Amino acid sequence: MLNKVKKLIFTAIVFTLVCIPLKAEALGYVDAPQSVPLDQIFVTPKGANSYVEGNNVVITDKKVSQIGSIFSTEQNKMDLSKDFYSEMYIYIDGDADGIAYVMHNDPDKIANFSGLVGSGLSIYGDKVVYGSPNKVGGKQLKNSFAIEFDTYFNGDSYDSGLNKNSDKGHIAYSFPDKLSSYKYKSPSTSITGINHSGLQYPTFKLGDGQWRLLKIQWTAWNASNVGNLTYTFGDLASVSVPISRDTFGTDSVYWGFTGSTGALSEKAVVAFKSVPGLVNYTENVEFMNTEGKKIQSITQDSEVTVHYSGQYTGGKQNMIQPTFKFALSPNQVYQQGTLLLNGVPATPTYINNELAIPLSKDLSATNPIVDIQFKVKDTKVTNDTKLTLTAQAVAKNIISGKDASYDITYDFEAPIGFGKLTFIDAGDSKAISDASDYSTFLLHYEDDFSPKDKIKITLKAGQDIESVVKTVGPSSFQVTLTDEKGNARDVKIPIFVQNQEVAKSSQYIIFGKDFDVAAKDYPKTEEDLLGLIREKAELKLWQYNELSADLIDKSQLNLSIGTLPKPPELAGAGVYEVTASYGSGNTKVDKKIKVTIIQSFATVKIAFVDENNQPIVDDLSFEATISERIDLSQNAQVIEKLKAVKALNYVLDTPPLDEKNLLIVPEGVTRKYTFKGTLFIESAPNAIDFGDQKVSGKNKKFNDPNYDQHLVIWDNRSTLGTWKITLKQSQDFSIPGDPSHRLPNALSYQTTTGEKVISTDAQEVFRSKHQTTGKYDISEETWGPEKQGLRLNVPVGSVKQVGKYETTLTWQIEEAY
Repeated sequence: MLNKVKKLIFTAIVFTLVCIPLKAEALGYVDAPQSVPLDQIFVTPKGANSYVEGNNVVITDKKVSQIGSIFSTEQNKMDLSKDFYSEMYIYIDGDADGIAYVMHNDPDKIANFSGLVGSGLSIYGDKVVYGSPNKVGGKQLKNSFAIEFDTYFNGDSYDSGLNKNSDKGHIAYSFPDKLSSYKYKSPSTSITGINHSGLQYPTFKLGDGQWRLLKIQWTAWNASNVGNLTYTFGDLASVSVPISRDTFGTDSVYWGFTGSTGALSEKAVVAFKSVPGLVNYTENVEFMNTEGKKIQSITQDSEVTVHYSGQYTGGKQNMIQPTFKFALSPNQVYQQGTLLLNGVPATPTYINNELAIPLSKDLSATNPIVDIQFKVKDTKVTNDTKLTLTAQAVAKNIISGKDASYDITYDFEAPIGFGKLTFIDAGDSKAISDASDYSTFLLHYEDDFSPKDKIKITLKAGQDIESVVKTVGPSSFQVTLTDEKGNARDVKIPIFVQNQEVAKSSQYIIFGKDFDVAAKDYPKTEEDLLGLIREKAELKLWQYNELSADLIDKSQLNLSIGTLPKPPELAGAGVYEVTASYGSGNTKVDKKIKVTIIQSFATVKIAFVDENNQPIVDDLSFEATISERIDLSQNAQVIEKLKAVKALNYVLDTPPLDEKNLLIVPEGVTRKYTFKGTLFIESAPNAIDFGDQKVSGKNKKFNDPNYDQHLVIWDNRSTLGTWKITLKQSQDFSIPGDPSHRLPNALSYQTTTGEKVISTDAQEVFRSKHQTTGKYDISEETWGPEKQGLRLNVPVGSVKQVGKYETTLTWQIEEAY
């Protein structure tokens, strides 16, 4: 910028020296967004006012009466036998008269350029030369093609017939050396206008001082020797031009720019991103999903591989020191560590969501390919959107760029599905809870984006599956379908719970249970018999398909009583078979039902046994109604038997478990009451009387008292053991009402081993020697003057008072160990 200013100042000084009153011109524009150096690319013919300044080609300065002309050098001519692509920025600031992009084969104009200024744009002729054939005459650019960017409306000359377009200008193409590009009237030789092909009226002003990109794509000659040039300026529509090979008379043509100003002025500048034919480079960007498939769209939260491929296809120079840059969308994030440069991991710079990776060597004919891959992932996408990535190859001598995009189709819809009716055995909860593949329960399922193998199918949590499969008949559970984005939907799965009591065809299901009926309850009419079957068999009927099972009125079932006796004939005990059916042909279903006729009464036999299962009294037998439930504890016959057993000194140990709710079954019922034997004192004397005795001067001993009852022991236990009798007195012998007169130590008991004085403490006085079942009379067997038993000892002087002496005895029996 500083050098340019100095140059302009210097020019102003020169003009001042020659006394031309011109004001020094400021640069007045900012450099193009991107451009490459133009060293030795262009030549300015003699007579033209154009020049190269840094990376810019100045076609005309902002002065009047300028002839702009600048063309490629001989070495940088276009080779039209090959395809090429070029991009350049055009800057126009002013109102007259415009510029033209030209391709030509007019060598004379390379050395010494002249042309019509103003509306002629330095390319058009000014007359018609009549002859055979008629030709264009004047200073036109010969053997040429031009795209004009006309900033000034010359309504009465070359722009006749055009729209003024509010002085915004127009764009069109023409062939300046061909008469078909001109309007004229014979026999006059004057040109009255230009036939503007591909005419475009921009909505912006061409001379508004803004840089705009011009893209040019050349496709080489086809079999008919016609090539095609497509150009696009700014955001205007592309224009495609077929060009005949004879237009230039050669495949190697000059190219460049012309321009002119008349009474008005404008600044016209061009900067190149890529110079035609200098470096031919093609590039492509494509996107792939995680499976390596190319995509145009994908759903949110997806990882995408960016594949950039570039190829140097020739040119006058190698592609020098290229760096490859990728500007990501704000909704894209580079996945660190994923970049591959020609298949080798590489680390790019990553700043402000832009990646840059330099190539270590130039691209050339011997090293033409570059291949870059890296992964990105979308972020913060909340609806449908387009993500655009800009790829650029920035070299010393070319800037190439390509925008590529893919759509994010926001997936917010959960999968849909329809359950398939599945038959499950009753109680088999694991068939559902432990299923390895829940897709088998679905008739159909799909998602708007996720493929089937990416839809996760799980059993919905919190379901009581055991209850779901508990009862025969239609039921259901739910599975959850979840797509790759986490959108989930619950789907109802219809099932039919079956057991051995279910019969089915391809269309119908019958449920029926085998049942029993007592002979006494066998119906008296056939109508009642059919009603009994429907009720007792609990018949049900369904029609089913892939989606559901629907209940049908069971009255529509056809019943055949089969081998059952036809009422009013009575039925004997036995097993019979009846059939319930529905439908016809291949869809017919038959259900066989067994009917058991059982006798009405059965024998109840009750035994009363001891601990060794030995009968105590005779068994009890009686008849009861089958299927009836009776309470034995309330049965009079049982009560009498229990009393009889208890009278034999047995105590009840174990009654039947179902004593109060005994079910009478056809084969009869046998139960028993189990008792335990007892050890106890059956009887003991209530009064023992030593009689009236006279006290003498001697010690007296009395050993044969009278007693009103025998001392009898009862022992009918199943396991007999030794037992003992203990005895104690309540107090010493004393006169009732006068306890001060006592006979201490007067009462004793003669045992087999000696005499024991009876006191208030219990002590053993007898031990059994034999294990005897039933009664044992101690008093009769062992008491007497010369045997065992009670003794009364009255020592001399012990009786202080004559009277009746008494005490209370307590007999107690215990097992002896």
